[in-house]
Amino acid sequence: MPYLVATSIYPSAKATEVAEKYLEVLAKFPHDESLGTTLVPVAMKSTHQGIRTFGVTEILDGKLDASYKRDANMMAMFNDIEGFSYTNEVYMTLEEAMSTIGMSMP
Repeated sequence: MPYLVATSIYPSAKATEVAEKYLEVLAKFPHDESLGTTLVPVAMKSTHQGIRTFGVTEILDGKLDASYKRDANMMAMFNDIEGFSYTNEVYMTLEEAMSTIGMSMP
């Protein structure tokens, strides 16, 4: 089961606007347990470049495409906020990565 990691960064001055948009996104896209398990809903920190956030979802087998598309649609709702940028990345679990080299966990 891969992990989908969404990261974003935005100017500190846009924090209220981003928070309001986040509540709108949550209302439109409530958590869908049929796609995966949210491990980190949102973690955030303030940096010199702005506010950086990330979230991590463990995706169920066969649900990666649907999860990625859903997450991209969610993040696209922030596009009208000046200075907001994001990435969505897929990470393998350790077990998945080891299997690519013919190994398995003990």
